[in-house]
Amino acid sequence: NAFSIKDLLIHQNKIFVSFTEEIKADCWNTSLIYGDLNYKEITFKNLFKPEECIHINNNRDNIFNAHQSGGRIVGLDKDRILFSMGEFRSRYLAQDKKSVNGKILSININNKQYQIVSMGHRNVQGLLYDNENKLILSTEHGPRGGDEINILNLLNLNPNKIANFGWPVSSYGEHY
Repeated sequence: NAFSIKDLLIHQNKIFVSFTEEIKADCWNTSLIYGDLNYKEITFKNLFKPEECIHINNNRDNIFNAHQSGGRIVGLDKDRILFSMGEFRSRYLAQDKKSVNGKILSININNKQYQIVSMGHRNVQGLLYDNENKLILSTEHGPRGGDEINILNLLNLNPNKIANFGWPVSSYGEHY
């Protein structure tokens, strides 16, 4: 189902779960909850719940696809996780620096603050952090003929510029 749990991560003795959430009536995004790891009962709390959402019918692109919701979670260090946000086929959001959609975020698990690590993504669902080489590898479901494997070297990041992988402006695939 497109409206479902997207990923699960156990990190720092906590369990993190991402899922598509109806933020308000017929308006969706990807959220992240967490709880202390416990085999009898887990009380979940919000870690990341975006204020923005993509309406099923009333949106700029006049198209909606909850399969394009991202939701991949990986550990970055003891205090942070990486979290992918899809664009729900509202393509322009991937290039909008004010939107969390179409981005990979770094979220501090202690204070819930986040920052955009990269943008210009369609639907990152594979994510790996290589701590030894300081690389983020991501796989992305692209449009027809445009799946991607992206590498982001954290040692080469410019703090004044967000790494941009180009979607929807640049792609080898064809838009549906």
